[in-house]
Amino acid sequence: MLFILAGLLVVKRGAFWHPITMYLVFHGYTVTWRIWELALGLSLPMYANQVGRDSITLDEIARGMIMADASLVIFCLGCWLAYNRFHSAIPVPVLRRPISATIVTGVCIFCLPLGAYALISFQGGNFADNFFTRTNYFQVMTMWPIGCLSMLVFVHGFRTILLVPIAAYLLMAGTQGYHRFMLILPVLFFTFLYLQRSGRRWPGVVFLVPLFLLFTVFPVLKYVGRAVQNGDNQEAARLIAASFSGKDGFEELSKNEAFLDQFSGALSLVDDTGKKFKGGTYVAIITLPVPRTLWPGKPGLADHLADISTTVRPYQQEGRVITYIGESYLNFRHAGVIIVPFLLGLWLTSWCMRATAGPFPRFERYLYCVFSISFLQLYRDGMTSLVVFTICHNLPMVFVWFLHSVPGFAPKVLDAPGDQVAMTGRPDLSPNS
Repeated sequence: MLFILAGLLVVKRGAFWHPITMYLVFHGYTVTWRIWELALGLSLPMYANQVGRDSITLDEIARGMIMADASLVIFCLGCWLAYNRFHSAIPVPVLRRPISATIVTGVCIFCLPLGAYALISFQGGNFADNFFTRTNYFQVMTMWPIGCLSMLVFVHGFRTILLVPIAAYLLMAGTQGYHRFMLILPVLFFTFLYLQRSGRRWPGVVFLVPLFLLFTVFPVLKYVGRAVQNGDNQEAARLIAASFSGKDGFEELSKNEAFLDQFSGALSLVDDTGKKFKGGTYVAIITLPVPRTLWPGKPGLADHLADISTTVRPYQQEGRVITYIGESYLNFRHAGVIIVPFLLGLWLTSWCMRATAGPFPRFERYLYCVFSISFLQLYRDGMTSLVVFTICHNLPMVFVWFLHSVPGFAPKVLDAPGDQVAMTGRPDLSPNS
């Protein structure tokens, strides 16, 4: 019921790119669907009937459900406050920085060929083994092409000369057999961008059908990719067909993506440690740019799992997900579960309203579109995902961001109060506005 009420609020006041939309997707498949699954006996709790493992109990799951529902309510309160603050500020003119086509084109001329070379070399395995290729920077460069193409589409629109390489990249990303986000995140970006350029808040059937099909195949997508990489197209076709019948996709979701179970079990593990991290899980963001080849012992993004893992619940070894709520509890206990969702709802919604209001070709709108596609990862994997899946994976955007901050490169313009109506009406697409 809570999920339905929040969904009705989003449809009336929000938009497809609003942070609460991704939050409801996260809550829906993490909590609502999982509770329904367990209640009907379609699946067992995590670790059930596994020798040498401590099964997640129903009491733990009930506790996790209550905490997740409370976080949803608190997040919505933050969103509501952000709406009120935004509407009270509408009569005030706002200084904004238009996105510079010159800067974007210049960065893309430099980054696109380098990224394409890294992508082709990485996919073909024909790159030299040296210090640079052993760092994550080389792998990150393989994502530069889609980052550059995304910027060019934002500036120049959906032109054929850009759509052809984008389609080729998405086909490669969907069949590479490991990182599913390489397909999902660009699809979300282009969906958000198209809706905003056309003055719409929600996708129509043309977008909903492909998104539904992608969501259906998503659980088995990495196995489909591995089958394609091995030349077994029949197995790939079988997996896709089975995902639509519900069998393989359902089993994969139940086996590996029972995030409510993982989160609920983590709460007990945190209590058993008796340790508060006091924000220590976020420190790894600071050391993230340093290559591990230079600093083998640098803090990892999931080191906190080692502190709570046990032999009967080996969370670190299995790479379990405790969600941003579990991360908040790990850092600040119940105070974190109240404060962090509220601040996230307030901050993300305030940014969304400010960035998507007014004339279209504004740099902050582009920046928000890039960050908004990572919100689902943020809610699922924790705060560090907001940096990893945006800044780290999209360095061309960082270069453009820096150049827009240089005085004189992209002067600000004053948008009149009448331009501050967010997410209603058709945005002004004039590049000179």
